[in-house]
Amino acid sequence: MKKIIPTLLAALLSGCGNYFNARVPYVLPDSPNAASARQAMGGLYLVVRTKAPSAAGTLLGSLLNTAGPEDNPDALAARAARALTRPGMRVCAWRVDRSGAGSDVFAGPLAPSGVLEITVSRPSVSARKEERSSAYYDKNKKRRETKTAVWVYSASMNAGFRLLSWPAGTPLDSWNDTFTYSEDRHDKAGDADDWYAENEHKLYGALAAKLAARYAGRQVVRLRPVFRKKGDRQSEEAASLANRNEWGRADGIWLARSAAGGGWRDYLGLAVSAELRKDYTDAAGYYRQAEARSAGDKEAAILNWAGIYRDLEIAAATVPASGCSGGWFGVRTAVLPFTDETTSIDGPPLVRSLLYERLRESGYNLVPLEETDETLRLHGFTEGGQLAAAKPGDIAAWLGAGRLVYGDLTDFGEIMAGLYNRRTVKGSVKVWDAASKESVSFEESVVRVKTPKSFLGGMFGQLAKGLAERIKNKPLAYEAGLFSVQAAGNLPAAVK
Repeated sequence: MKKIIPTLLAALLSGCGNYFNARVPYVLPDSPNAASARQAMGGLYLVVRTKAPSAAGTLLGSLLNTAGPEDNPDALAARAARALTRPGMRVCAWRVDRSGAGSDVFAGPLAPSGVLEITVSRPSVSARKEERSSAYYDKNKKRRETKTAVWVYSASMNAGFRLLSWPAGTPLDSWNDTFTYSEDRHDKAGDADDWYAENEHKLYGALAAKLAARYAGRQVVRLRPVFRKKGDRQSEEAASLANRNEWGRADGIWLARSAAGGGWRDYLGLAVSAELRKDYTDAAGYYRQAEARSAGDKEAAILNWAGIYRDLEIAAATVPASGCSGGWFGVRTAVLPFTDETTSIDGPPLVRSLLYERLRESGYNLVPLEETDETLRLHGFTEGGQLAAAKPGDIAAWLGAGRLVYGDLTDFGEIMAGLYNRRTVKGSVKVWDAASKESVSFEESVVRVKTPKSFLGGMFGQLAKGLAERIKNKPLAYEAGLFSVQAAGNLPAAVK
């Protein structure tokens, strides 16, 4: 009896001796309309849309201690872009849109194969105290309970996703999700915002992983039956060769038989062989021949023809990543001296240099700042406020640039009043393109308010920080850095 059971199991698993299952590996996405989505992913432009908080709202939230954590959509966009850069897929550029506009002015010049829009809410963060009960048995085997106080830190973020083909703009996929991360701690060592700053990458990681599963796909194995016709020596030999992974020799037999008329089993064998070597066009042709010739044969009833064709369509749609038009980042770009409506001497050059470095990291072909300044001096311009007297086309010609970046600071300062400390950097950035003779502008604002618990501690802390920044000629360095990140994030950034 013990010898009979394994024999029966082997017979069942092998299809009673009429076929064996070949294992065909795939990486398949979870998204609906996956074949069209794969075409769009060949050269994708990623746009993260978020709503910038108003200065008044930021100030009020800070005073009431309800402002919430600082979100970082630039880091989210960069992480999502890396998650979607895989073999056959590439995110060639990303940007952050805080304007609330429905269309994107950069998609045309970039010329992507698809656009993925991610609309995110500001993160919601909390820290609450919970009492947990746990049971144990004492030495007398009596059940006891103990209660422990636990602080539960949690963060959540809502996100909406929309994938479009380009340039047609056809919607290919649309979905929403909420991403969360939580952690138990035995004490409240820090506030919720500080905890979020330490763990923000985990929340973004959850979003990136979901994107990868939906569009890049996951490893799956499809079982494809290869049949032999009992009593047919050639058919049995071909199936036996394929089962030993000698597909080339098996193909020779199946091709010869198909040339002489052949049966559905021969075409099915050729189809599975082509699928294994990723020749999806030939595989689809052979499968259709097999399906047509197998009509009425009960042995072929186990084949899921629709599922096979769907897998082949998705796999065939995976084209080598062509990327977006490389012309956008190749254009020589000059960051001009900032105009200044404030009383700060060091602020405008600091923000300009920070913006320059950020654009350089984003893949732009930049005119060195020293070269820009020297060329402008030769034409009589020494300050940013003077540039309004010159035509952008003339400035671009002097610099040999195809793109100009103007900057204007309207507020750059700090107010210290005991427990109240407000640090503000406001302004705008305008980008002018020599090819189109058009420009696009973005306004940015960074307002940070702190209210220390101690009057003296807050006052001395503010004075010490301000003094250190002035010694380094970098006033409001942190806020200026945030401003430059936000300003550069308005423009497409290359994925490295």
